[in-house]
Amino acid sequence: MAQRFDANSYPLSPGVRLLEASAGTGKTFALAHLCLRLITEADHALDSLLVVTFTDAAAEELRSRIGQRLQQALQGLEQLEQGRDASAPDPVLEDWLAGTDSGDARQLWIRRLLVALEQLDRADITTIHGFCRRSLRRLALSNGAAMEPQLDTDATALQAEVVQDLWQQELLSLPPDQLKGLRQRGLSPQALRRGLAQLDGEQQPRFRASEAAIDVDGSLAPQLDHWVAQLWEDFLPLWHRDHAALDAGFRQAAEQWKAQGCGSTTPYSAKPKSDRCAQINQWLSVQTAVPSLLEIASHEKPLKEYFHPSSWCRIARKCGETDPSLVMPGLQAAIAALWDAPLERTWQYLLERGLQELDRRRRRRGVITFAGLLAAMDPGDGDVAWLASLQQRYRAVMVDEFQDTDPVQWRLLQRAFGDGERHLLLMVGDPKQAIYRFRGGDLATYMAARQQVERIDHLLDNFRTTAPLMEGLNRLMAPGLPRSGLPVPAVQPRSSATPPQDAAALQLQLISTESPSTRSALEEEMPQRLAAMVLEQLQQQDNLNPADLCVLVSRHQQAEALRRALGACGLPTRLVTQGDVLESEAALLLQWFLDALAEPGDDVRLRLLACSGLMGIPPDGLDQDRLDQLALQLRGLAELMPRLGLLGALADLLKGEQLAGLSERGRMLGDLQQAARLVQEAMHRQGLDVATAADWLRRERLHPSRPVPEARQPHSDQADSAIAVVTVHRSKGLEYPVVICPYLWESPPAVAGPLWRDPRSGECLVRVDVHWGEGWQAAQQAQQEAMAEAERLAYVAVTRAKSQLILIWARAFGQEGSPMPAWLFGAEAAGDAIESLTDQRLSDALGEREVSIRISPLAESLPSGARWRPPLRAETLALGPIPKRIDRSWGRASYSAWIASSDEIRLHEHGRDRDPGAEEVVSAVAEPEWSETGPLAAFPRGAAAGDCLHRILEQFPFTAAEAPEPSERLELIAAELRRAGLDPGLQNDVLTGLDQVLQTPLGGPLGSLSLDQLGPDQRLPELSFDLPVQHVRTADLVAAFAFDAQARFGASYSPALASLSINSRGFLTGSIDLVFQDPQHKRWWVLDWKSNWIGERRTGVEPGLCGPHHYSQDAMEDQMLHHHYPLQAHLYLVALHRHLRWRLPDYAPERHLGGYVYCFLRGMPGSMSASPEGPVGPGRIVESVPLDRIAALDRALSEVTS
Repeated sequence: MAQRFDANSYPLSPGVRLLEASAGTGKTFALAHLCLRLITEADHALDSLLVVTFTDAAAEELRSRIGQRLQQALQGLEQLEQGRDASAPDPVLEDWLAGTDSGDARQLWIRRLLVALEQLDRADITTIHGFCRRSLRRLALSNGAAMEPQLDTDATALQAEVVQDLWQQELLSLPPDQLKGLRQRGLSPQALRRGLAQLDGEQQPRFRASEAAIDVDGSLAPQLDHWVAQLWEDFLPLWHRDHAALDAGFRQAAEQWKAQGCGSTTPYSAKPKSDRCAQINQWLSVQTAVPSLLEIASHEKPLKEYFHPSSWCRIARKCGETDPSLVMPGLQAAIAALWDAPLERTWQYLLERGLQELDRRRRRRGVITFAGLLAAMDPGDGDVAWLASLQQRYRAVMVDEFQDTDPVQWRLLQRAFGDGERHLLLMVGDPKQAIYRFRGGDLATYMAARQQVERIDHLLDNFRTTAPLMEGLNRLMAPGLPRSGLPVPAVQPRSSATPPQDAAALQLQLISTESPSTRSALEEEMPQRLAAMVLEQLQQQDNLNPADLCVLVSRHQQAEALRRALGACGLPTRLVTQGDVLESEAALLLQWFLDALAEPGDDVRLRLLACSGLMGIPPDGLDQDRLDQLALQLRGLAELMPRLGLLGALADLLKGEQLAGLSERGRMLGDLQQAARLVQEAMHRQGLDVATAADWLRRERLHPSRPVPEARQPHSDQADSAIAVVTVHRSKGLEYPVVICPYLWESPPAVAGPLWRDPRSGECLVRVDVHWGEGWQAAQQAQQEAMAEAERLAYVAVTRAKSQLILIWARAFGQEGSPMPAWLFGAEAAGDAIESLTDQRLSDALGEREVSIRISPLAESLPSGARWRPPLRAETLALGPIPKRIDRSWGRASYSAWIASSDEIRLHEHGRDRDPGAEEVVSAVAEPEWSETGPLAAFPRGAAAGDCLHRILEQFPFTAAEAPEPSERLELIAAELRRAGLDPGLQNDVLTGLDQVLQTPLGGPLGSLSLDQLGPDQRLPELSFDLPVQHVRTADLVAAFAFDAQARFGASYSPALASLSINSRGFLTGSIDLVFQDPQHKRWWVLDWKSNWIGERRTGVEPGLCGPHHYSQDAMEDQMLHHHYPLQAHLYLVALHRHLRWRLPDYAPERHLGGYVYCFLRGMPGSMSASPEGPVGPGRIVESVPLDRIAALDRALSEVTS
């Protein structure tokens, strides 16, 4: 008989009873108070009470609440004993204290409470698995458990090991055609591992006996051959006898369906275009042996898509047949068996063999699983001697969250404590919150136990939800949970929370469309629209903060999409999870950072990092220069990791704006820092470098530890100031002021096989086809259970709200399994076609039931530029901490800074090195063979003019194939001239001069190669670099130039180099004008443009002479030495050497590194066939790389100088 629960009058005598507690009605409070009464009134010692709940966290919460209740009662009793008024935190305890007797009885209760509080830490307040483990230890059972059973808390590694061994031993030993046939049908190591993990979590899983014998102890290969041969023999005579009748039956049925108005019946037709029987007959006529699975699979079109009963039943149901009958049952069943049975039997063999192997290896290692604990404590139906000791130990047993109990747990509790004469067995639960089917929770077990109890009490006072919201929810959920067959009783609001004054407590926001949309389209637009709505709510309600809001989702993918959208408008979020910080999005970002840090030359890794939420570079803004700069930066960070640490490297990578963006994304920055600390600790503890640290993180992310260590529990300090994004499963037991449910309009996802449970016998069966026979029945049953659980999940979701609940309703095709229609349209609407659930019907249904709910459209999108601005907090202005020491010797320098005179030491440019100013050097050498003037002779001199030519060449097309119309090239030149403040009338001279530059054969080691022969894929303009410099001084550079003494600019340059004052730490930065590959020898060269003016002065208004005649090798060498161009050229070669070492997998300097080219633009003669100077003509310096010198210079920049 059901009745209202009263905490102070509830009977404590033996019996089997049930306490049903709707959400928010205080079941933990009730359990704690009953413990108090059992200890005091019933004289039960605390160690004679067994309190069982679902999770370790819930057990600790329950222990704390029981201890708190005992302490409150003790304090009240002591106050009464002292003659004072007792202070009580609630009316229930106040009434209990008022009913206590004075004198010896009260003192006796005080002593009992003192003893109980002392025993609290040792009390049996635990999970069902904890109870089993303690009992095994106490009873020292020998049936598979040890005296101190070691729990296998994380079976993933062992399961993966078993699957890998099975795959190696059984699958890879199959003939290739058999293995390919199985793989094509979906059998993979990953799928097998998922199936094995599903069974491994159950207590003693049993498979239904197969039609063919499966020998788990034998090898798979001969059994598979035997199965296929037997199925083939069964198929052949039936086919020869009945195939014509089967095809005729198909044609007749298709004609009838068409006559009844059915739409498409493909592949069935009264007059089919192709003769499938003939296709099969042709195959059989040439088949002399039993075919392989791959050969059978090659006839998928006729066998599977036409003759298989799956296709037939699917089309028959589409045309209105609720229970289709087969045309020729014998033949169609044989076809289905030939197609499906080999795979199904293989699955069953592997799963049974895997379970057997898991059990064998666990016994060898001396461990037991949670399922094994329960199996060890399963009393079955016979006499079990060890039950007596349990019955003697405990006098009262209270089972919390009983709706999540499975049959084995209930059998144990019932056999041990369900006699009703010596024990109080009290189950506390709420069938409406039975949402852990995937963990073995069985609502049918609860309902069966409910029929056996002697008394049922209900908790009907809600202490969570405010009155306006509770009244609305009572009316909204009045139709109950029709698919689960459960009523939702109305509860009385007792909350002391203040309802919102400026917003409706219960809101329904609609995505209204003339016709239903698709689920994918709605999921795609939902994040942006939800962000707009949340921003609107925060702006409209002055007292509402982000921390007051909770958004409930079904899947983590939805959570991440919503968090991105909310973060984009400045709203911080946190993903509430019991999980591992290494499973967070922040850990994935850290993984990409470590991967790129380990391999900075890998383009894919660089792009992942650059476009990730860590750096936030848009893909269209990611050019090669930016990638190269990132690669150089990462290379430097990798080298500095031993000194910086991972957190320091992250801080160096991220700019202030990026850090600020991460800090606005709720837990992101905190999770990132926590994950980085964990990786850094692993690097220190295990001696890992960057690459192995990346591998360690990947292993921990993909195969996380269970249970999660405390250090890996997310603990961001942003948690209290952000919107909570929570899965509905995780939200159970939590509460929030405002709850938003954006996805309750969805049906649960389709249940996938091939592993199913027979609802009648509880046996496991493997069925790969879900459209006919047992596969259809199992899938339908599983889908019905999933939809019923979706109702219960929806109940959990809507009951998390304390003061405001916002539901979102949308119509999408195929979502008839949604839990919302029953509440919005009435119980009879559950399962109705989505098209019939119109807005008008919605308004009428809610109005008829007088549901107090505000209906409004969901915001379309965010206004442009709209962002959340948290209210400013008044804080005292104060100085931040002052660094104790700043390392002023560390910095960024360039070649220009190194060669600057002392009064120009401030010069630290980042990029192109400027050409010298207006220099005029009279050439002392006469070479009349070359022209004394050129197109660029009159072009202005100086740094600004040189920069203008550089910018033009950076954009200028080299080859005829890429060259636009001449007018477009002239426009490019004119635009840059105007940008530099030069006369646009010079454009024709510049065009002629640059054409001449590109047509000039480079000579020397490059022979007749001219720049106009280099396509876009053979050249890279403006390669910027940052070379890490440990500590380099002038003497180090002089020593490096002493190598390769026979090479140019060795002894002749050393005195000039020694005159420099270089003492540098940090980075050397610069930009190479052009890097190109010699098409013939495949070597890479650096090239630098020089606009130095070398010529002869003229007096008066006559222009000076400047042309190829003046740019002899001697004249250019003077310029090289005077401006320290050899140092620049060699530094550029070091940069190219490091770049190629990172980017070319098989890089060898002697094969891939070419040298340097200096092109003096005013002296390039054009396409001349002869070279009077020999191999290299005027206007260019072309030198092969001095390998030993470059290697020495590379070492000088990398090593720490003592």
